[in-house]
This record gives sequence, C-alpha cells and structure tokens, in this order.
Amino acid sequence: MDIGAVLKAPFEDQDWLKKCLLMGVVNVLICITVVGIFVGLPNLIGWGVTYGRTRIKGGTDLPEFGFGYIGLGYRFIVSMLIYGIIAIVVMLVVGAIGMLLGKIAGVLALVWMPVQLIVALAIGLIGLPMSYRFVVHDDMMAGTKIAWAISFIMANLGTVLMFFVTVLICGLISGAMGIIPIVGGMFGAAIGQAWNMAAIAQLAKATNNA
Repeated sequence: MDIGAVLKAPFEDQDWLKKCLLMGVVNVLICITVVGIFVGLPNLIGWGVTYGRTRIKGGTDLPEFGFGYIGLGYRFIVSMLIYGIIAIVVMLVVGAIGMLLGKIAGVLALVWMPVQLIVALAIGLIGLPMSYRFVVHDDMMAGTKIAWAISFIMANLGTVLMFFVTVLICGLISGAMGIIPIVGGMFGAAIGQAWNMAAIAQLAKATNNA
C-alpha cells in the first residue's frame, strides 16, 4: 500500500480541480437541506465508487460531474446498512457501560476508555473490507459478511493495516481542508472520497481482487 500513490491518484486527471470542486461544492450545498441529504450524499458516494472501479480497471480519470451516481450511492449505503446498525448498537452498549462505571467510580470509567477506543478501531477496521467488497465485487450483502471481513484481514494483515492507516491519513487531510474559508470543506469531501477509493483500488491490486 503506497500512501503517496493514493494521495497523488486524483491529480492524474488534468481536470481534477474542476471535477472535485463541482462535486464537492454542489453536493455539500445540496445537503444543507434535509431533503437534499438524500440526493447530495448518495451522489457523492456513488461518484467515489465509480472512481474506485475505474482505477481497478486501470483507468486514472475522475468521473465527470453530474447526478448520475445517486443510484450507485444508495446501493453502497444499503449494502453497508446492516453492519452500520450493528456498529451503532455495539458502540451504544460500550458507551452505556462506560457511563455506568463512571457512576460507580470515576476511575473505572477512565479504565474503560481504552476499551471503547479499541472497540471503535475494530469496528472501523472490519468495516473497511466490507466497503472494499462492495466496490470490487458489487456485493449488496457486503455489510453482513463479518466473518469474511475478519478472514480477509487475517489473510492480508499487513496490507489491510496499511490500508487502514492510509484511509485515516487521507481522512485527516481532507478534514483539515475545512479550515480553508468557504469551499475548503466542500472540496475536501470530494477529494476525500477520491482518496478512499484510490486506496481501495490499491488494496484490490495488492490482494488480486480477493
């Protein structure tokens, strides 16, 4: 997993600035309204998935700006829905235990905090191969393949850990773009999607589309 190659990937398209600005600004602005969230968010996700699949096939260009990615975005969301619900329930239970321990003794809550962090990291780590499975194999049941995800991680531990670190770094960089006035965060939303999918494409190459 080459972090530098992932970060450079979107810039291989000579129109990267125009495409990322348009996709980021337009879709994030649409999300300002409650109804718009159901258009802008899935459209941006679908745009990212399209880019990931393009790179897996050997292409380098970012998808064009448009609203033709909404359906694919919803397919991705639905594929991850069950795991998302499981993850939320687990985090709520872990959080509730922490609150209960805090009421018993403050020091117990402090001891429990590392456990909460480990659980959160584990949930994120297991979820990433599921996202990979949808992008690479178009598996609408990707979010139910917890056993497969764990097996995939164990079989490709070093590569998956580097993939996880790469996604975290890309997320930190794209999130930090929010400090740029007006359009920084919007641009970051699009470039972040592109980086995540470029990382998935690299993971697919490293694991022979496992």
